[in-house]
Amino acid sequence: MEEVLFGLWIVAIIGPLAWSWYHKASIAMAMTLSLLFGYIVQLIWGWTLDYHDLRGMYDMLWMRPSEVEGGQIHTLITSGFIHSPWDPLHVLGNIIIIALVGIPLEDRLGRGRWLTSYMIGLLGGSIAWTIANNGSYTPALGASGAAFGILGAYLCGWPEDEVYFPLILIRKWPVQLIALFYFGFEIFKAWQVYGLSQVSHVAHIAHFGGFILAYAALPLLKRGIEWEGEVELTEITQENPFEGVDELVKRLREEGDEKETRQAWLEEIAERASCPVCGSNLQLKKMRIRCDSNKFHVLWP
Repeated sequence: MEEVLFGLWIVAIIGPLAWSWYHKASIAMAMTLSLLFGYIVQLIWGWTLDYHDLRGMYDMLWMRPSEVEGGQIHTLITSGFIHSPWDPLHVLGNIIIIALVGIPLEDRLGRGRWLTSYMIGLLGGSIAWTIANNGSYTPALGASGAAFGILGAYLCGWPEDEVYFPLILIRKWPVQLIALFYFGFEIFKAWQVYGLSQVSHVAHIAHFGGFILAYAALPLLKRGIEWEGEVELTEITQENPFEGVDELVKRLREEGDEKETRQAWLEEIAERASCPVCGSNLQLKKMRIRCDSNKFHVLWP
């Protein structure tokens, strides 16, 4: 029975990620589904297994610094995909950050780099907790290190981006405000624990580790990504490379001051025109028109 339930958990974690990768869908959204489905399977564990078997499941997955030092290196990763079944707010809080902040960050980084950044944050949190609790048998679990890594990476790369987030009100907030709010709150909570010796079951050190390592690694991940920020149309000097859409390009330059209007005209141009190099279809990605067959053929404007 335990083997079946463990296999179900593996499928719940890997399934959404594999499907997303194969279909070139959002890997950040897939990660939120992986954590949610994995948590649901954990609840099934609690309903069907006795204490001894349930403890055996968690012993294979959560991270104890003493066991990491003894060779259980895999728990640095697996611990990031399980959460406390008695604290649904734990997984919910991580999912909110990964979904609302992680998806816009994926638009900036791309799927592969985003997944790399996520894993760097996860490892940063796990390693920081292991170092800070050398020899301890106290287990750690959860994707909080990775979630804080997302905040750190986004703060480093595009701090002025605005994303929808439930910070007092559900509205668009600057990434730098969200990230610094969370980081500042963690500093305060860590001071209460380590400075005032208050009891806490939250791995604040892991949060710092994920945030700082992902922040530091972002410049390397960002290397090679073309800057695709807001481009003023008056600064565009390249001529229209397409045929049959002169009127659309003219309207774009006349009416494209607003981001939404500019995107609408670019979508229309991409739909009606074709690649001037190979004649393939075009696609609009991050406010730039690209060749659907070869991204090096055209990048406009």
